Amino acid sequence: MGLDYPFALSERDKTDARGPAALLRLGDLRDLGDLVRIEVACFREGRFQRGQLRWILRNPHAVVLVEDTGRSLSGVVMLLFESRVCRVLSVAVVPSQRRHGLATKMMRTAERVAQARGCSGIRLEVSTRNLAAIELYRTLGYKVDGHLPAYYSWGDDAYSMSKPLEAVHTSSAVSSGAAASPS
Repeated sequence: MGLDYPFALSERDKTDARGPAALLRLGDLRDLGDLVRIEVACFREGRFQRGQLRWILRNPHAVVLVEDTGRSLSGVVMLLFESRVCRVLSVAVVPSQRRHGLATKMMRTAERVAQARGCSGIRLEVSTRNLAAIELYRTLGYKVDGHLPAYYSWGDDAYSMSKPLEAVHTSSAVSSGAAASPS
């Protein structure tokens, strides 16, 4: 099932701090090599492997949003839809592009995609050691709703965080320029 979200930019975001060619778009199998590169650049442990990334890209219950600079991908957010809840599988921004609002932009877009798919909430897990990500999610309105001891295979604990989503009409969610507004 091909998903065509109208939020994808029809033109490149000219005001983006990451450069004149930044475009937030749906990822697909052609992005697999870049997604592997981002996993290696962003995560020391617990990286998604090529086969897992391929499964996510092919899954009709998943959406992958990528930031495309025109030369390569600089960020990705992977979502899995579980009934009426959207689970954020991963958020990654290459180190050279951090602190420019890209993670915020991708998460806000992810929330709009979840709303457009009828989700009532969005949830994620984050390492208790990843203070920058925890602060990002708190700033976006996520609340810690659980502590998961030794959640990760390498032994780190995680917080479970979630945020309720307001019901919106699909036409208003996608016509509001969901990906067009830079953060």
